Amino acid sequence: MNSLFTCLAGPMSFVLLLFAEHAMAKEPVCGRVLCGGRGVPGVVVTDGERFTQTDSHGAYRLVCGENAMHVYISVPAGYTVPVAESVPMFWIRVDTLAVREGIDFTLLREPDKGRRHRFVAMGDPQVRNRRELSRLDSLLAALKRTVARLPASSEIPVLVAGDIVFNRPKMHLPSKKSFAALGRPVFYAIGNHDHGPIRDSETPANEEPATRRFREHYGPTYYSFNRGLVHYIVLDNIRFRGGKRDAYDIGFGEEQLAWVERDLSYVPKKRAVVVLVHAPLQSRQFPDPEHYGDSSALLALLDGYARVQIISGHTHCNSVATPSRRVTEHTVGAACGGFWEGPVCLDGTPLGYKLFEVRGRRFRWRYVAAAAPERLFSVYPPDTSRCGASRPASELLVNVWDWDPQWRVEYSEDGGRTFRPMKRCGYDDLRALDPVACEYFGTAGSPRIAARPWIKARVTDHLFRCTPRSERVTIRVVSRFGETRTQQVDL
Repeated sequence: MNSLFTCLAGPMSFVLLLFAEHAMAKEPVCGRVLCGGRGVPGVVVTDGERFTQTDSHGAYRLVCGENAMHVYISVPAGYTVPVAESVPMFWIRVDTLAVREGIDFTLLREPDKGRRHRFVAMGDPQVRNRRELSRLDSLLAALKRTVARLPASSEIPVLVAGDIVFNRPKMHLPSKKSFAALGRPVFYAIGNHDHGPIRDSETPANEEPATRRFREHYGPTYYSFNRGLVHYIVLDNIRFRGGKRDAYDIGFGEEQLAWVERDLSYVPKKRAVVVLVHAPLQSRQFPDPEHYGDSSALLALLDGYARVQIISGHTHCNSVATPSRRVTEHTVGAACGGFWEGPVCLDGTPLGYKLFEVRGRRFRWRYVAAAAPERLFSVYPPDTSRCGASRPASELLVNVWDWDPQWRVEYSEDGGRTFRPMKRCGYDDLRALDPVACEYFGTAGSPRIAARPWIKARVTDHLFRCTPRSERVTIRVVSRFGETRTQQVDL
């Protein structure tokens, strides 16, 4: 009798378990990906954890994870998506849907398929209030004028590397409206100041409440899209804990890295990849790999692709790191510079953005100063005003904002007949401070902004120096792409 009961109880328990799981499971999300009313096959669909692809009729069916807030697509090459208040609508919220059928996505065909295209990268707008938003509007107006002067080509999106606002969730809506004035899609990454704020220092912040406001405005915190021969990935590398100091560290975590691995499984190795994050994965300034958390795991997943461009912000400085022949990381100067307290970033880079041109799998780029789009550097003649911590007043200084080792920075004292290389200051030179950054922000021991004393000029390694002996010096700067700028300096 007991043995017979045991035999019956086993299958019955299994049936009850299946019934319970079915009762708790959410209905799958079903729909189509359409362009001009026709289904588009092979489009990747995900909820941030699970993946599927559309069939030959553009239909998909995805059983979402329990915590899924969005279902979204990786926009295929040759297409774009509609835009709402600057935000590309490649995503649909499903956590509040009562009916999960007929969840369709709309694609718009891109006439030239994006084989040759451009995009703009911008760091840290970081607005706190309407006054700062007004200053951002001026910068965006300058960007709009720059883009209008470019030869007609495919759509030019803007990539914002996080810190859209400064701990002010209410500023997301007006910020989106300001970016919408560009008339272009804006792809946003999440920064540390876009998380929370969560003030419970006793309990570390769970990522869901920390990112919820961002996701309500901009969609998922990690996603991808395609243009031409380039696969773009936007990721969240801020592990936010909250508390009084808004504590966080840098890293992706296993769940997000697993998603990246699955996402890249649909991307041939012959493609190029652009990755947008908030905090740098590596830089010349901080060579210690432990500073970047599990960034090495992401770099391992990117290994073998034709070319990889990593775009970050966070530091309020501008820098280009080239750790290998195929990988370049652009830490783009903040749009807000020194937190809207001056006309430059903490390293003296003017407020601006970076313009990229893509031809197939090849990239060209240039940092554009909003107030002077054709300039590549700043010049400080001897005896110009300098804080006590900066280089000596006897030196002529040149700050080459987007310098990397493939640039040349030279000077001539014979009218340009012969040129000599200028000496570059390194990060170990604590006097390598831009004079304008010093003027506005001060230094660690002597801050200039009483209400925000933590803001200070930062050492840079793209400051060059010489001690001239003649009354006229010619500066010549040649970029890695052969762009040449000269400037005569009368002493």
